[in-house]
Amino acid sequence: MDLSQIQVLVGKESGPIRAPDEVSTSDIRHWRELMEGKKEFWNTDVTPPPMTMAWAMDRLWPKKVEATEPHEQVLQAFDDAGYTLTVGIALAQEYSNPIRLGDQLTFKVKVVSISPTEEETKLGKGYRVSLLYTFSNQAGDVISMQTYTILKSHRLEMVS
Repeated sequence: MDLSQIQVLVGKESGPIRAPDEVSTSDIRHWRELMEGKKEFWNTDVTPPPMTMAWAMDRLWPKKVEATEPHEQVLQAFDDAGYTLTVGIALAQEYSNPIRLGDQLTFKVKVVSISPTEEETKLGKGYRVSLLYTFSNQAGDVISMQTYTILKSHRLEMVS
């Protein structure tokens, strides 16, 4: 694997990516039910801040075929080199404005860093990739900035 071809993407940022759905009561309620447990009432007027990253999740269908944004190209290059296991290992979040019902979020993703060499971890050898997500609402107000660090590793094989 030629790491220098991937390292040139460090510092590059995607264009604005529109979240697939606007913020809805049912999504907020589902999140609160899963994270907060059984309650008589959940406030569904404002999204819980830790839910922000959920709005950046890709659709399951149809699958995106082409890696066009810098962070997608980095992850695809690691996948192509056999580092197909992706594990989130750190998430730092800052919130500046609430996410409200009906908001249509967009986000940009910047490649912050890629470890210069393969690292040995309990999950096997792999590379750390840090990405900065900047979320905005439809008015252009930044609502959150989140640094997400993942480990790209070879898929683990179960030993019996």
